Amino acid sequence: MTSWSFSRKIALRYLWSRRSEAFISIITVISVIGVAIGVMVLNIVMAVMSGFETELREKIVGTDSHIVISSRNSAWIEDWRSSASLISGIPGVKSISPFTYHQVLVRSQSRAAGVLLRGIEKGSASAEQVKSYLGPRQSLDSLFDPPSVTVLMASGEESEATIPGILLGRSLAQTLGVFTGTPVSVLSPQVNSTPFGLVPTFRRFVVTGTYSSGLVEYENGVAYISLAEAQRFFGMNGGVTGLEVRINDVNQAPALAKQILEKLGGAGSNFLVRDWTATNRPLWDAIQLEKRVYFIVLLLIIVMASFSIITTLIMIVIEKRKDIAIMKTLGASTKSVSRIFRIQGAVIGGIGTVLGLVLGLLGCVGLKKFGFPIDERIFQMSQLPVEIEPLNFALVGLAAFFICFFATVYPARRAASLEPSEVLRYD
Repeated sequence: MTSWSFSRKIALRYLWSRRSEAFISIITVISVIGVAIGVMVLNIVMAVMSGFETELREKIVGTDSHIVISSRNSAWIEDWRSSASLISGIPGVKSISPFTYHQVLVRSQSRAAGVLLRGIEKGSASAEQVKSYLGPRQSLDSLFDPPSVTVLMASGEESEATIPGILLGRSLAQTLGVFTGTPVSVLSPQVNSTPFGLVPTFRRFVVTGTYSSGLVEYENGVAYISLAEAQRFFGMNGGVTGLEVRINDVNQAPALAKQILEKLGGAGSNFLVRDWTATNRPLWDAIQLEKRVYFIVLLLIIVMASFSIITTLIMIVIEKRKDIAIMKTLGASTKSVSRIFRIQGAVIGGIGTVLGLVLGLLGCVGLKKFGFPIDERIFQMSQLPVEIEPLNFALVGLAAFFICFFATVYPARRAASLEPSEVLRYD
């Protein structure tokens, strides 16, 4: 029998003690359960954190854009069509959409709110994205071709008129107390010179609908109008604030942003190109830091479970002192005796880790299937998101196993250091 086979056979026999030593077996089971619970909890928490990251990325990238091109030195881009044609041929670019962006004050009859007014072009990818936020009975066509509404004239009489449409976020519409068909006033910080002095630019719009993106803060702060109406309202002479570029693979946004900037003339040009990772970098850095902190803190559960493994092995060493002395007397090497207890710890840790991975996977699948309701006003989503990533499971499993394996170092060294003569003399 080889040294390895000898150590493995003795180790497996020691794991399940005789009835008189059943207490050690109970501690062994508790150690396995402790490791399994630690691994399960860590896997579920990591899956939930990954789910939050994925959900926020999809919502933010969906409402904003993958890459945004703006002017570095002026308020808007005048010859934007030629710029769009330059970058349209870059591999990986899916669509290019012009947009305008201005801060305005939206006022209803009784309330007012400051928002960012965004102009979008009919049929563009941005318009299609906004369309996906509408309810089943709403249509985006009314934003570009609004119906006539009843307005109150200066004389106090009511009259039918056609005024531009505006699309508000659901939360913003509730704040203003308006609904579809309600006229609202939009005031721009830009001023016009009149005989009465400087007067802010003012225009009446009709609410053509409301959208829900899943991000309450976004819904409270962004409203949409047609691109042509925005250009007229703000006097942009056909220019746009920037270009939204959507790509096939959002993870390639930083690399494609560099290619687009080079295509437009490089860093010395009048263009500023930013991808979604740079725009939302503080948020992603905070999420990644939070994931690392949770991983380290919850890993302490497994470290605590490893102490029960140490306790189990030390008790086995104390219980088997005579057996160890006899084995060493019969020729078992110090290395073989040490290996017995390392194998025991590895088996306990391995079983606990595998059991924890299985329970963690079942827990994640259960949460993903049945859901766990959360407050949408706080977390921007109605159910707890779960993203099962094999890499996270692999990292947790390896970390747990190595922690349990390192817990065998002291008991193994203590068993190997026993002197047969001293043990047999006094026992």
